[in-house]
Amino acid sequence: MSESLGKVVVGMSGGVDSSVAALLLKQQGYQVIGVMLKLWSEEGFGRDNQCCSLESAQQARIIASKIGIPFYLLDASNQFYNSVVKPFVDSYLCGQTPNPCSLCNPLVRWKMLLDYADAIDAQFVSTGHYARTSIDPDKRVHLFRGVDSQKDQSYIISRLNQIQLQRSIFPLGIYTKLEIRKIAAEYELPSASKPDSQDICFIGDGDYRNFLKRNYGSLIQSGNIVDQQHNILGIHPGLPFFTIGQRKGLKISAPEPYYVLSKNPEKNEVLVGKKNDLLINQVLIDDVNWVSCMPIHKPIHAYAQFRYKAVPKLVSAEIQPDNRLKIGLEVAANDIACGQIAVLYNEDNEVIVSGRIIQTENQL
Repeated sequence: MSESLGKVVVGMSGGVDSSVAALLLKQQGYQVIGVMLKLWSEEGFGRDNQCCSLESAQQARIIASKIGIPFYLLDASNQFYNSVVKPFVDSYLCGQTPNPCSLCNPLVRWKMLLDYADAIDAQFVSTGHYARTSIDPDKRVHLFRGVDSQKDQSYIISRLNQIQLQRSIFPLGIYTKLEIRKIAAEYELPSASKPDSQDICFIGDGDYRNFLKRNYGSLIQSGNIVDQQHNILGIHPGLPFFTIGQRKGLKISAPEPYYVLSKNPEKNEVLVGKKNDLLINQVLIDDVNWVSCMPIHKPIHAYAQFRYKAVPKLVSAEIQPDNRLKIGLEVAANDIACGQIAVLYNEDNEVIVSGRIIQTENQL
């Protein structure tokens, strides 16, 4: 029997990606331990919570048994609520558009997987994310897009730090999704044809607006919809129910459609304007994470992705005295919102830096 490459804790969900990740690692010679994190579940909607439903846990256990690895269920509900759900709600109440995965991965998923790995003397952790890494002579890990451009998930793991990346293995990064499903079918894994998860995992019915109404409706107040001349054009039911660029649902009668330009939590106002008014050419980010390199103190040219699945945009960026990063777009865009994550890539599809969007061109 060949010597093990080491012990690795694989985060499993019952889905096809994490299942095949565990399978591939075992085939490569690792000692694999499957772990599922039981995340926070909205009361009355636990059955629909795709992160940690009873059905998903049972399927993950069956798959682990079929692969021939041990499986454990860990309770991460308190950590998830405090580190992801509460900031998610607070961000929406403050008029921003949050990305919960950017909080969950470094603060909950990787933290708990690594803590468990330490407890059982495992060297590595792994997940079913589509991304690639390499290690340079200085032992710094470089993060790259997965080869499947349609499934690449480097954006949502760009908040991981070097310590977390140095102990992470991403076996799916060199495969396409079609190839992963074929592998799962070949080994008759029950998850082979399971649909991909969609929307926000912890929201039972998939609609964040309903989630906020059900649980935090008393904190949401109606207010004015105003134009750039401060004219009141209508009434909105609450800031969290509107996103930047939204056109439908404003209920404003006008010859040309209005779009949401920004939200002002201090005045509880939604600012609207014409489509051209949406264009943004400068962005400021904080909570900056230099992923594949040390901070660069000179202007850099890169490709920026401002939302998961968004088309990258050519930008120039420069670090500020307070270590925040100012990003200038070569061509103005209309799909950028405060609270989202900005990720900069080089021409080799390597993640350079990521950060949280705190201001756009209108606010600088």
